[in-house]
Amino acid sequence: MNTNFLCLLAPAKVNLTLDVLGRRNDGYHDLCSIMASINLYDAITLSVAHEFALTWEGSCAAPPQEKNTAYLAAKAFYEQTGRWCRIHINKRIPIEAGLGGGSADAAAVLRGMQRLVGGVDDKSLFAIARSIGADVPFCLMGGCALAEGIGEKLTPLPSPTLHLLLLKGTGGISTPALFNSLSLPCTHPDTAAALNALDGPPEILAPFLQNSLQGPAISLVPEIGQLADQLLNAGALVSFMTGSGSCVAGLFPTEADALAALPSFDDIPFSMVCRTGAFAV
Repeated sequence: MNTNFLCLLAPAKVNLTLDVLGRRNDGYHDLCSIMASINLYDAITLSVAHEFALTWEGSCAAPPQEKNTAYLAAKAFYEQTGRWCRIHINKRIPIEAGLGGGSADAAAVLRGMQRLVGGVDDKSLFAIARSIGADVPFCLMGGCALAEGIGEKLTPLPSPTLHLLLLKGTGGISTPALFNSLSLPCTHPDTAAALNALDGPPEILAPFLQNSLQGPAISLVPEIGQLADQLLNAGALVSFMTGSGSCVAGLFPTEADALAALPSFDDIPFSMVCRTGAFAV
């Protein structure tokens, strides 16, 4: 390319289902999840540079460099190509919400640097993504997929258009803390039934949108259960926690229904209506 500057939108994700199958010998957990991109984005600006730099704007502070997925992605790309970048992140995806914001940022850095300087093919790029975090490969691919293993084994699926109302209260959930607190076995969603209903009307899909982590997460942050109940009272067909929390999604029949319910949550720190779709970096 003849430019050294690029702006990208990094879409968040939701877990329409999330099943915890068991604990692995390496300490991680085997999962089975239907994941979908949504039209909530961090905005990432990249430029080729002789050294790494990161600037940040948003309502939350940037994580320390050693835990910042954007830095880890840039460092891994540098180790493959010898090319650094400067990164500016306009942070819009809430943190500790289960929406994959950090993974989305890492995926955007990898894809953006691939476009800017080349030197890494898609197979290698996905290998780098897997080394950074379990959700980074999905965020790199986007759309909708069945995720297995620790989340890195992806089977693409047709992307449904589902209208969701997202809520996140004041509490956040640490993914390691949540998984460390698990007492197995968990309750299991019917993933096969959800897959069969994925391209049907939302009323048919709704009963199968479940998250094995929701009960354990509520025990850590009771507000999650309260928000889930409030979404049902506001007319959602179903409410479910996404990822490892603490964001709760309500599925509505139409966008108009979701928008009509939105004013009921003006006092919630984060609330928005979004949709799933074929969104990718």
